Amino acid sequence: MLITDRPDWKLRLSVDDCVLPKDLKEIKFIRETYNNDGELTDESTYQFFLTKRELIDLSNSLLIS
Repeated sequence: MLITDRPDWKLRLSVDDCVLPKDLKEIKFIRETYNNDGELTDESTYQFFLTKRELIDLSNSLLIS
């Protein structure tokens, strides 16, 4: 899922099921930075492993803030 798409940077979100333990999800935020020519200059990945309950709690706290 593409969250932010600007000429100088993008933020993508990826959510996948883990094989073991089965109740975990792998959450990745991928930030890409681009120069004036549109070339990728930097990429950072932030990876988290959360249960469904933790994801719900996180989502609720973001919506309430």
